[in-house]
Amino acid sequence: MTDPVFVDLSTSPPTEDGAPAQCTPAPTITFDGPSAYPTEVAERLAEQAAPIIARYPQARSALLPLLHLVQSEDGHITRAGIEFCAGQLDLTAAQVASVATFYSMYRRSPTGEYLVGVCTNTLCATLGGDEILRAVCDHLGVQPGDTTSDARITVEHVECNAACDFAPVVMVNWEFFDNQTPESTIELVEDLRAGVGVEPARGTGRVRSFRQTELELAGAGPATPPPPVEPAPSATKPPPPVEPAPSATKPPPPVEPAPSATRSRVETPEPPEPDPPETPVLSRHWDEPESWSLANHLRHNGYRGLRTALDTPPADVIEMVKASGLRGRGGAGFPVGMKWSFIPQEESPDAEPSIPHYLVVNADESEPGTCKDMPLMLLTPHTLIEGVIIAAYAIRAHHAFIYVRGEVASVLRRLRTAVDEAYAAGYLGTDILGSGFDLELVVHAGAGAYICGEETALLDSLEGRRGQPRLRPPFPAVAGLYASPTVVNNVESIASVPSIIRNGVDWFRSMGTEKSPGFTLYSLSGHVTHPGQYEAPLGITLRQLLERAGGVRAGHELKFWTPGGSSTPLLTPEHLDVPLDYEGVGAAGSMLGTKALQIFDETTCVVGAVLRWTEFYAHESCGKCTPCREGTYWLVQLLHRLEHEGGTTADLDTLADVTNSVVGKSFCALGDGAGSPIVSSLKYFREEYLAHLDHGCPFDHSLSTVFDSPGGNPTGGVR
Repeated sequence: MTDPVFVDLSTSPPTEDGAPAQCTPAPTITFDGPSAYPTEVAERLAEQAAPIIARYPQARSALLPLLHLVQSEDGHITRAGIEFCAGQLDLTAAQVASVATFYSMYRRSPTGEYLVGVCTNTLCATLGGDEILRAVCDHLGVQPGDTTSDARITVEHVECNAACDFAPVVMVNWEFFDNQTPESTIELVEDLRAGVGVEPARGTGRVRSFRQTELELAGAGPATPPPPVEPAPSATKPPPPVEPAPSATKPPPPVEPAPSATRSRVETPEPPEPDPPETPVLSRHWDEPESWSLANHLRHNGYRGLRTALDTPPADVIEMVKASGLRGRGGAGFPVGMKWSFIPQEESPDAEPSIPHYLVVNADESEPGTCKDMPLMLLTPHTLIEGVIIAAYAIRAHHAFIYVRGEVASVLRRLRTAVDEAYAAGYLGTDILGSGFDLELVVHAGAGAYICGEETALLDSLEGRRGQPRLRPPFPAVAGLYASPTVVNNVESIASVPSIIRNGVDWFRSMGTEKSPGFTLYSLSGHVTHPGQYEAPLGITLRQLLERAGGVRAGHELKFWTPGGSSTPLLTPEHLDVPLDYEGVGAAGSMLGTKALQIFDETTCVVGAVLRWTEFYAHESCGKCTPCREGTYWLVQLLHRLEHEGGTTADLDTLADVTNSVVGKSFCALGDGAGSPIVSSLKYFREEYLAHLDHGCPFDHSLSTVFDSPGGNPTGGVR
């Protein structure tokens, strides 16, 4: 290759002996270690990889799980891991590396026994996440991203971890530790260093090691109980052994077998009395002991809706869901039944019997403020599984996937255990309940990418690629997963289906509003006395929800809030009585979105909050399109200068101009989401931006934390 040729296009004569400086190329991304595993390691990994690959209709879909698998071997992704995955899936090392470098969970440097992640997104940061991260790093003598000298602890800041109702939140190997303070987190870290067994606030037993957790995310599971965790040199007593995953130590509990497969139709038991047409529905049994078990689900009419559906023609099930008016609970609010009807039916001239249909459940909940799907799967996973089977039957799919964000180890563990129970009971597999319908269900762990919440990016990720949005058309209903007709629905959307089938259309429509019927989960977080999940009919107002939640924290008043997560335009106290349905919030100039109600009082700096959200979108941009990739970068620079240094009124005009260059111009809705809080905050709080121009932020951030709040740290949960 020849040297580059430089051409001076200036009008000034060149200086004597002058030559332009060559640009320094970006450093090449590399993976350390040898290029191959020892033979015995490669054979063991291949034995673990085989059943993982066999779960998928196309082998490349196993790439993300296999990357988790090799990360469990080395504690990070190595050259040997890249080559191993390439060999197993008949890919090039470059193809594997391009995927490994896209997702934030795959690490390229050695990781400690425990990865401690402190959420510093807007809500957690406002309530004290920054103070927690500083305190832990100072205590350990490390910087974010570093590992302690004893190789026990790696500390990093993380983006939103779908636990906003328990903020500030710390994750240890992707397990939840809720309502943290600097002191409690330092105590937690010292327990980890000393080898003391710790249990997450919401989980499935003692925290596993980083490598053990990665093995479980891969879906391999431990073949034998993991070895005891060695204590730190200074520890005085050995730690207890790390508890293996439940599914690895004992089979699912015995359950009533499915009816005989010789029957062509399900024998439907005497139907129960319809549920009362009132909330809660989805969260009614969340506080019961072992609410996640199959036995508990069956006690509450579990799988009754499935029996009814299997005794109904698929097209009629679709029509029933259409008639109910159920709208997607993932953000856009698109009618669920209508989306199902786009799949070619048997009688349709577009139907091709040889082309399979697929159902994909989008459980990649990761937008700041959104935290309803994780507790639903953690506490009542069979509700979702029952909905999956009904939906797959309706669209004539025989393979379904639940794509769960990887940073929620307990949720994945709990969901996979429930799937095992459903298989054992005959609710999954071949000839379900003697109906002749077959369905295979795979729980698939992502690897850290907010963009995979966009349905076509999710499909690319599920196919073992970088999670980047696709050009539409064709839409997934025509060419989705593996270029086949596919339905992608949100967790809450699918989990709402069994109660509709069981109780009927009129029952569902008796709640909510005419155009937004039914019940839903509202997530209240932030400066509220009792944050948590509040289930209510669509159309309730924030004022009514705050009354149930004890109001804004004592001694303070509401300043601004989001109706549907960070991607929705901000609202103010003047919108307290806006009906929280799709039409009401839209008329107020925002979007209902995921119904993630983040509450901020007068101690919060709007500019600082918007900066954190914008940093999130810049970090999570997939880089595919220029407006989003470049625009979010410059938005961060402008907001950072305003927040920390000050600026001029021209900066506000530039901020608005750059935002306008992103919103509506990007390949997917991420760019629009990045612009929403900027545009709305300039509309309602321009004076606060002007107050930043001279010397930066005039707010005392410590006043917004919850550490000194009356009554202590609020506790989140279901309400």
